[in-house]
Amino acid sequence: MYEHLAAPGRIGALTIKNRMAMTAASASLSQPDGTMTEDMLAYYEARARGGVGLIITEMVCVDEERGVLFSRELNAAREENIPSFRLLADRVHPYGTKIFAQLFHPGANADPKLNTGGLVSASDARGKKQGSAREITREEIHDIVRKFGQAARRVKEGGFDGVEIHAAHHYLLHSFLSPVTNHRTDEYGGSLENRVRILREITEAVRSTCGRDFPLMFRVSIEEYIGVNGYHADTGVKICQMLESWGVDAINASASGTSSKLSQSMEPMHFRQGWRGHLAKAVKGAVSIPVLAVAMIREPAYAEKLLAEGVLDFAGSVRCHLADPDWTNKALAGQDENIVPCIACMACLGHYYSEGHITCAVNPETGYEAQIPLLKRDGDGRLVVVLGGGPAGLEGAWMAARRGFKVVLFEKSDALGGQLKLAGAVPRKERIQGLTDSLVRRCAQAGVEARLNSAPSVEVLQAMHPYAILDATGGLPSVPDSIRGTDSPLVCTPPEVITGRVSPTGESIVVVGSGMTGLETAELLSEREKDNAVLVLEAASRLAPGVLGSNRNGVTAVLEPNNVVFLCGRTLTRIGEDRIWFVDTQTGEEYVYPCDRVVLALGTQPAGPYGDSLRTACDKVIPVGDRIRGGQIWDAIHTGYHAARSI
Repeated sequence: MYEHLAAPGRIGALTIKNRMAMTAASASLSQPDGTMTEDMLAYYEARARGGVGLIITEMVCVDEERGVLFSRELNAAREENIPSFRLLADRVHPYGTKIFAQLFHPGANADPKLNTGGLVSASDARGKKQGSAREITREEIHDIVRKFGQAARRVKEGGFDGVEIHAAHHYLLHSFLSPVTNHRTDEYGGSLENRVRILREITEAVRSTCGRDFPLMFRVSIEEYIGVNGYHADTGVKICQMLESWGVDAINASASGTSSKLSQSMEPMHFRQGWRGHLAKAVKGAVSIPVLAVAMIREPAYAEKLLAEGVLDFAGSVRCHLADPDWTNKALAGQDENIVPCIACMACLGHYYSEGHITCAVNPETGYEAQIPLLKRDGDGRLVVVLGGGPAGLEGAWMAARRGFKVVLFEKSDALGGQLKLAGAVPRKERIQGLTDSLVRRCAQAGVEARLNSAPSVEVLQAMHPYAILDATGGLPSVPDSIRGTDSPLVCTPPEVITGRVSPTGESIVVVGSGMTGLETAELLSEREKDNAVLVLEAASRLAPGVLGSNRNGVTAVLEPNNVVFLCGRTLTRIGEDRIWFVDTQTGEEYVYPCDRVVLALGTQPAGPYGDSLRTACDKVIPVGDRIRGGQIWDAIHTGYHAARSI
């Protein structure tokens, strides 16, 4: 069906079975010494089994003194780790998949607690985590160049098929390329030829240790997207031409530089599919070596289009393969509709700290491949009732049906989706509809009986004699008792705004709460044609606490031009008929603010329409999703999945 996507491709002397590449993302599944765990091996094996032609691993450490980003990253700085890389190569090669190690140095982004040699950068710089990075010396540059060469040799001896050198995204090598971070006056600074010198030396070091036939690819930020002081695509293309002239085999055309709001190396949902394609196309038109690129590719048809038009030679993505390890096999079999879609919600990064490794909102098995047993097929036609057709209920329903249970799902409204319908109705979040469609399709394929416009009584449920009930009755907007006057006519909630039941124009509006729901509601209210003046009130000391920076920046980049005002460190205490009162959380000083409307965006609380009465209908009642506590899509899908497995 997709002849270009299915066609073999070459990088140097290496043949790759198709044009789909799983690009790098830190999984944090290794041992503390950087060797493989069964979790890591199973994680990558699942993607190889799913048909991807090339896997580029997460970032691999080459320098243990100055180059450790986090505590559980793969490590090619030690001779004794070579057999560990062989374990991974042996797990993916039986599927015909090739594997490259992404060798990198974090520079100023390194964790100062994990590096005995301190933080280094092309020039003095502020550390991303904490502390500061000093200008790296010539001797240290030469040492790190040598370490790249030795690390490449080790992964080659470990059976890997090639290496990718990470020279993008404001890590050490990129800090040399960018005039924003390179202020050196020696042979490694000034002219572009000097700034790229370290890349040439690494190329020579890898060729010296691995030979000319070992595939070597560089990942390069073609455009920094950090404003007028950064370099732009003309410079990025020139860097790629220089790499080709030195004998590099392929380019991974990426983008972004620092942590500027304009800079995104891993884009949130509001970026359109293919937004970076012009950068890959520019490189492709200027070099003769293969070009791999990520461009928010989510659909096989779009990957095929880019390949057919000669925009790139290999279509890269990591999050597609987190959401569905079988993405490639399904695409090449013409089963696009069965692909579990990545919605670019950024939960794969957002849950790092809570889970300790990579996960996925829409695929609860990502990162847990080695821990999850085979799904039992032991339902034997016994009845499972699911109350609620939101994401938790839908996930639990299709998983229970896969186990062989007879599943009846009740949904009180006339459509399935629950909170997903609201989440997908705000600006630039249309991808969520794809998840709703996927969950509904999976339920139908698994034989789930969905009864819409139905909220059964306890008596009806008792008469059904269910073996288990999944209580997915969801949540309601939270209205704290600590706020006086919540019955004021000024008050509404985000669902009322999102659905259009409340659509104010020309009003002064206060949105209380700066989570994603609050910010997205503020975006709807501040659209220019509505002529509203919007103030966002947040009790915490900073905007959007707990929200991943890229998601927050994506909304505030729209809100700021719309003249939305943010007040942090302010706690709402009282709502009147035409004004509100709030206090400074630090000083306790009270303020009054006249307004026309107040939107309480303070999360959700369990609706619990049945209370504890479900226990009279069934001994096995399992709450899922917002019925447990207000959460995100990740929480809903994961609780629904595990509930179905635990029945």
